[in-house]
Amino acid sequence: MTIAKYSFEQNRIDDIQWAGVSGLSSLPSLPNDGQFPSLKTPLFYLTTVSINDSEDDIYFINNTDQTLHFVAPFKLYRNLEDADAKLGDASIENLNKMKFYSDNMDRLYTKVLPNQSVRIGRTHIIYDSDELIQWFIHVPYKGVANNNSHYGIWHFNVLEQGGIGQAYPLLWDDFSKPSHMASCDCVSERGEMPIEPSVYEERCWVLDKLIESLGVADAILVLAINDVLYRYCVGWSAPYNESDIQAKDIARKLKELKPNDVDAVKEIVQAVYDFWFNEGFAKNISLQACTEILDLYKTYMANKNTLSLKPNL
Repeated sequence: MTIAKYSFEQNRIDDIQWAGVSGLSSLPSLPNDGQFPSLKTPLFYLTTVSINDSEDDIYFINNTDQTLHFVAPFKLYRNLEDADAKLGDASIENLNKMKFYSDNMDRLYTKVLPNQSVRIGRTHIIYDSDELIQWFIHVPYKGVANNNSHYGIWHFNVLEQGGIGQAYPLLWDDFSKPSHMASCDCVSERGEMPIEPSVYEERCWVLDKLIESLGVADAILVLAINDVLYRYCVGWSAPYNESDIQAKDIARKLKELKPNDVDAVKEIVQAVYDFWFNEGFAKNISLQACTEILDLYKTYMANKNTLSLKPNL
């Protein structure tokens, strides 16, 4: 994504109506006289608003009748691997990667109302004219395919040279992809869901608390396990800053029992939740979640063994 050359400030504009082009545009509406098939309507689209002779602001428009829990015009990550963060790395650079999207949180919008537009960036007519500009935008939206109650997170990848023009649909109202889009995908499976930015502050607070009590290496392992518990709703979707108790116990038992397969990890997770809650509380835990926890444990042990073999400097 092109790095902004200005100090970003959020802005919202209400009651934007789609009329064949953006409601923020000065272009006339397209006719709908019944002689041609009705025009598609975008659920979400982008538009530009001129600031001066050389700069345009880019706005995201929620053209639906639903309030969006959030609009994140930056990458969201599922796990450490997505963020290129590593277990066992105590460097400041790695800890910053652990926080996932801390540098972009000033661009996060919550409770974006129907027909509301939010400013997500700015382009420069001269500086950006020859560059490929890329935007990653995530929004949660009910109504995937024909199931209006199904929850998903839409990921839009916008890739254009020089800019986007006056009206740039991201997704049509029949959930089809506009031909100009690099990609638009809906993630609805728990294992593919990213960590939502709504828990960002909780997650950073949990990380700091874990580092104080466990040290960096163990804190990263526990946080990574807690990410899995959160994404797969283990323990009936406990708040992120409460399930770290179970994550710590799971990490401790992993190091004690040294499991070699997914079934052994599942027994560990179930035993921890049986201790803290009712028996069978986590009996339906996903095997995929256990696989991810096993992979974290193996990576943690491999990194720990590698570090122990390095000579002292």
